[in-house]
Formats: sequence, C-alpha cells, structure tokens
Amino acid sequence: LSFLLLYFRKSLITPLFFCLLLQPPQTLLSITTKPNIVLLMADDLGIGDIGCYGNDTIRTPNIDRLAKEGVKLTQHIAAAPLCTPSRAAFLTGRYALRSGMDAINNYRVIFWNGGSGGLPPNETTFAKILQQQGYSTGLIGKWHQGMNCESYNDHCHHPLNHGFGYFYGMPFTLISDCITTEPPEMDREFRRKLWLYTQMMALATLSFALARLTGLISVSWKTVTCLAVFSFLFFASWFSSYGFIRYWNCIMMRNHEVTEQPMVTERTTSLILRESISFIGRNKHKPFLLFLSFLHSHTPLLTTEKFLGKSRHGLYGDNVEEMDWMVGRVLDAIEKEGLKNTTLVYFASDHGGWLERQEGKRQLGGWNGIYRGGKAMGGWEGGIRVPGIFRWPGVLPANTVIDEPTSLMDIYPTVVHLAGGAVPQDR
Repeated sequence: LSFLLLYFRKSLITPLFFCLLLQPPQTLLSITTKPNIVLLMADDLGIGDIGCYGNDTIRTPNIDRLAKEGVKLTQHIAAAPLCTPSRAAFLTGRYALRSGMDAINNYRVIFWNGGSGGLPPNETTFAKILQQQGYSTGLIGKWHQGMNCESYNDHCHHPLNHGFGYFYGMPFTLISDCITTEPPEMDREFRRKLWLYTQMMALATLSFALARLTGLISVSWKTVTCLAVFSFLFFASWFSSYGFIRYWNCIMMRNHEVTEQPMVTERTTSLILRESISFIGRNKHKPFLLFLSFLHSHTPLLTTEKFLGKSRHGLYGDNVEEMDWMVGRVLDAIEKEGLKNTTLVYFASDHGGWLERQEGKRQLGGWNGIYRGGKAMGGWEGGIRVPGIFRWPGVLPANTVIDEPTSLMDIYPTVVHLAGGAVPQDR
C-alpha cells in the first residue's frame, strides 16, 4: 500500500486511486503493467443529459454501463466553459492561459483552419509522454487546437506534432455552416452587417447609374464605375472567406492529408466509429492511447437516419443517444479483442451544455441538471460541471461514486503515472 501511495502521490486525482487501496494484493499487482487507455470526450454535453447523472428521458445505456462497472465522479470540473481552452488544459494539464490558448475577449476559441495560432509546438501533452513510454497514440475526431503557424500548410500545431502517432478527424470543429440547409453560425451578426453594407453600396451604385442615364443628376461614368468596382471589391473581400466556410473549415483529415473538403456529413459518424474500432484492432498487441474526441453533441448535431426522431428531446436527444450507441460499439470492440481487463476507459465532456442554443422553436442545447448556466458562462457552474466516469475491471471497484472535487486536468498526471512516465514540474 505504501508503494501505491508513493506512486500516485503527485496525481491530483487521489480520490480515484484511493479506491485501488481497497483492492486485494493480487489486483494491485496488475497496476505494474501498462494499461491501454481510451479517453472518450463528448462535445457540449450537459451533465444532466446522462442517465447515470439523473436523466430518465434520454437513453444512455452504454454510458450508464460504464458507471455501473466503474467509478462515477460527481464533482468533476472542466478548466474552461469553451472548447478550445478546455481541451488545451485537458491535453497539457495546465490552465489554457499559460499556453496562450485562452483570451479575455470574444475570440476564445480557434475560428479558422487557415489562420495562424494554436497549441504551442513546445507544449508537453500527455500524448507526447505516453508516446515516449512506448504507447501507440491516436486521436480520432475533433482537434480544435489550431493547425498552422506561418503558412497554410506548415501544420506546426497538428496533432502529430503533439504526441499523437495517428490522426483522423476534423482539425476544426463542427459548425452549422458545415451543412448547407442550416442557417450560418460563424460570426452571424457580423456577416449580416457586411451583407447589409454590400446591398447599400450596390443600391447606391445602381441609383447613380440610373440617375446618370435619366439625367436627374450630373455624375460622371467614371464615378459610377469607381463606385461599382469598390462595391465589388468590398463584397469579394469578405465573401471569399465567409462564403466558402464549408471548404475552409469543414474538412476531414487523415494525418497530414485532407480526405474530404468539404466533409460529407452524412457519413462522418460512421467513419469516425470505424476508424476508432480499427485503431483498437491494429494496436491490441501493445499498450495504446486512443483519444476519441466525439463531434457529438455539438451543433449542427450530425445524426444518422437510424436515430432521427427516436428520442423524446428532439434532434439534440437523438444526437446524444447516437453518441451513446457509439460508446457501446467502442466498448464492444475492446471486449471483442480481449482487452477489457487491461484497458482504462474514461468518459467526460469538454464543458457544460449550451443551454440557450436554439433555431426557431428547436432546442439544440443540452441540460446541466441542477447547475445554473452553461457553455461560455464562466461565472456559473453549469458551464464547467461535467460528467466523469472511469472503468478498469479488476482494478477500480465497480459501481463506485466519488464526491471529491476533480478536474479534467487531473487526467494528465493520472495517465502519465500509469504509463510509467514523469509529470513535468511546471504542471
């Protein structure tokens, strides 16, 4: 027991590993072998959307099974109420401000694939340390930590430069602009102003031209031409970016190669699931780290036909139930390969649900249970309170509840210690 206490003393998630001390000695010996690690992270999922956290209307049997077979954390906290800073803190074990991945203005997340900026290449993620410890490491799904530094294709912030040996997914994040039938989401109000200004300039140009033709006012054709050229250039300056968001931001990549531009949203779910199961199968003979970063349940809520209209909570409920089904498929793959007892599985959300997200009468955001506030609301607990579930059969006691405060950042020292690595002293 004293060895385990010493081994995990630097881990911030002491309450979880206190459960290990309750196990018989033969179980404790298994901890000396490096486990496989599967990290499952939902996107914008509210803590009140899961059955094991009190929801009795959205069906999440597979996530509930994880909690029943493992440990449920009731005081699990994200480091930020938004995607980019929360995930940066999760990957590095440090608050996002320390790596420049948060801000005090409205632009607290990565907004463009082609822009510069992202998780600094010299940051030490847990994936880098596990890779050094001999792990096969893979990230499948959402990245949203930037891509380029100085040119559009230098990929200095790419997952492969942060310790992941394999990447398949979105370098950006899902937005409504990725689907042609959905209203625009990115800088919506600003784009409306730009479109209004464009219409006003076009109307002014047309009015001057008609006035010149009818002789109502004395204006030269040179003036009309200059106004028309200026109006066109103004339109082209913003439409070249906002008019092609699907092509710039909604792409899928495999390692450094773009596989879909724009992404074919109808098959995105099946491809991510297939890649996840394939990664497990390819790496079953050595320790591996799989970070499955779901696109669910972020708007525009990509949901396959199989799950549409099946829940009691509209499209959002359909999307959550589909994600739960994906979790079940991954768990089945782990068991099929005979890895259940040698794999630590962790499930969480990057932050709280987006309470006020809706289009017309459609409610598109999640529920944060008893906690006030939600996504992007740093002053309310609903924005940072997230589910947290661990399962490691034979090591962590089943059906256990821990009420001690824990954080997404605690995963860093936890997985590093389990892999036999050393936590950097600046965490």
